[in-house]
Amino acid sequence: MKLWSKILLGVVCLIGIFVIWVSLMEKEFTETSSDAYLKSSVALFEAEGISPTSNFIETDGPIKRIHYYEMGEGEPLVLIHGGGGYASQWYSILDELAQNFHLYILDRPGSGLSDNFDYKDVNLTEHSVDFVRSFMDAKGLEKAHFVGHSMGGLFTVNFAHMYPNRVDNIALIGHPAGSNVEIPPQVMLMSIKGVNKLLLKLIGPPSIEGSKDFHRMMLVHQPEKLSDIYWQNDVNAQLIPGNARAFNSLIENCVSFGGFEEQFLIQDALFDLPHKVTFIVGDKDVWDTIDNANYLVSNMNNASIHVIKDASHLPWLDAPEESASHIINALQPSE
Repeated sequence: MKLWSKILLGVVCLIGIFVIWVSLMEKEFTETSSDAYLKSSVALFEAEGISPTSNFIETDGPIKRIHYYEMGEGEPLVLIHGGGGYASQWYSILDELAQNFHLYILDRPGSGLSDNFDYKDVNLTEHSVDFVRSFMDAKGLEKAHFVGHSMGGLFTVNFAHMYPNRVDNIALIGHPAGSNVEIPPQVMLMSIKGVNKLLLKLIGPPSIEGSKDFHRMMLVHQPEKLSDIYWQNDVNAQLIPGNARAFNSLIENCVSFGGFEEQFLIQDALFDLPHKVTFIVGDKDVWDTIDNANYLVSNMNNASIHVIKDASHLPWLDAPEESASHIINALQPSE
């Protein structure tokens, strides 16, 4: 092939790549209303034989309106989900927990049915404390037990560090965010502005198959055990207007190409906590290592760890009965 032909072919290829790139960047998936998520959450709860009440409360915190589910009787227990999660994702362990505690199952800012939120340039440490504090104040809760998952673990630890007298015992299920600089490379890519949006375009609109693939890669060791209702609810949660943008802004804020932002790490706060803290982690969790969890526990005042076999970052979806049992035990008074 002559040189000019090669140059022409190269130019055509570059034009083709540019056209595809532009078309992808202009392509947006259609967000639905929150009604589909609310209905599928009810169906998910009904399949478990439970009926937590769905409530909203006005607060003076970083968002005006917080959504939460409530059920059970006993001492108050606040559950805070992870970065891409939502309140109804706890469904598989709520029945057992509610037999022991009065549950408050929160949707974090920009997640589930709580108000949208843009995390750009937000001090995540201060934000997490203020969010939990505002809910506790609005509900008139002087003190509560806490279960935090991943990013919800970061929220829990920061609040407990700032307001130690308002926290009883703590269960951190799944490796908590901010406990290590190192994070999965897929998440680091999602932190790069432009790249994350392009990745979402390439992946396409939220779908059940896409959700299954992501769970298998990052969240659950045995996704085949989860019901069709769960998968539809997960997709509906992703389609709530504003939630995808909120998640992107959260990742961009607290993660860089070097890992988790050091200014938002929680190791020092963990080492300073006076509370009884229990780590409940899956042996297949890709977000951190058992070695690091053991290191954290060994440097804390009153901490222990339980490892669940054949479970990943959402261990209560892989092993609901074992997870619930560990949480209940973790929240009992220290002997």
